[in-house]
Amino acid sequence: MIEIEQKYGIIGKSDAIKEVISSIEQVAPTDISILISGESGTGKELVAQAIHRLSHRKNRPYIVVNCGAIPSGTIESELFGHKKGSFTGATEDRKGFFEAANQGTIFLDEIGELPLETQVKLLRVLESGEIIRVGESIPQKVDVRILAATNKDLKEQVMEGDFRKDLYYRLKTISIHLPALRDRREDIPMLAEHFMIEYADRNNLQYKPITPSAMKILESLNWQGNIRELRNFIHSVFVLEKSHIIQAETVREYLRKHAGFIESGHFDTRFPVRMDKDVDKMERELILRQLFLLRQDVDEIKNMLRQNYQMLEKGQVSLDEIPQRLNRYDKEPIQAGEILTVEDKSIRDMEKGLIEQTLDKYHGSKRKTAQALQISERTLYRKLKEYDIQS
Repeated sequence: MIEIEQKYGIIGKSDAIKEVISSIEQVAPTDISILISGESGTGKELVAQAIHRLSHRKNRPYIVVNCGAIPSGTIESELFGHKKGSFTGATEDRKGFFEAANQGTIFLDEIGELPLETQVKLLRVLESGEIIRVGESIPQKVDVRILAATNKDLKEQVMEGDFRKDLYYRLKTISIHLPALRDRREDIPMLAEHFMIEYADRNNLQYKPITPSAMKILESLNWQGNIRELRNFIHSVFVLEKSHIIQAETVREYLRKHAGFIESGHFDTRFPVRMDKDVDKMERELILRQLFLLRQDVDEIKNMLRQNYQMLEKGQVSLDEIPQRLNRYDKEPIQAGEILTVEDKSIRDMEKGLIEQTLDKYHGSKRKTAQALQISERTLYRKLKEYDIQS
């Protein structure tokens, strides 16, 4: 297991990741097709690479195809090839990805983006090992192992008519699910250290250790972009931070200063979110990030109050001194009995309102609401019960 972790970059000690590695070891020596599921950034391609390199096809071609990046009008030609003159621009016979991967492995990422008509032809490959080039009628045999990945709920797509049921069950024979990083927080320290060492070695720089308190903050975050987001954040802090140790204050500073941190690792200090997203996504991201920052403030205030209360109990300060002590932490004095609000709304009110608005937008669909808010359906149901939201 340690060898697999080091060789393929699958890092973690959680039960969830151990189960993934165990599944890889079991299925890799076979030729059976595998469906790899999980959110964006959880490492689906790493799993596919590991399966290929542990298989008897390891010295044969390994072809990666992002189904979502190929226009629907050309994807069949890209996958299965075409005959000269079969369409405008087809000036010569061309092999597709399946022929290029013959005797090897093909990894179809974002399989849920395949057009329905292409899904029919993929099913033929799975069942008979045959492909037909665009513009030809005679099938030809290929020996290719198919690994597919998705960050979508294919079962839901089947119900909505966007994915073929027969192909779904054919792919789902063996499946490996990669958990979100927030569901295996105990792996975050190992991953963060790995990314810090990796970047230092690659760029011939001095390693910067992360203090335990800084690591606690990293563990507390939800990392909606999962491992990819954590890696890019670590690399960015490494590059921009001048000190030789990453302290808790450093992490807080970068979280606040770069509230616009995104998966690609790009920062734009003028905007808190990427401006190439649609308006709804930008608005939602702004609200969620502000909620996160507010929660951080509330946690800090709770700690201050707890410390002052302990000092009061021990007789180290008097009751009259408490307001003055608290005022040192804020530019604007805190008055006795004042409730911390944002535009007369508490964090709970803001969160409840956001959930209600999103539910209304998606006509009560829990699945779509959870996806839009980037939380699990389980968390959404808990919030609905907590806020007594009827839907």
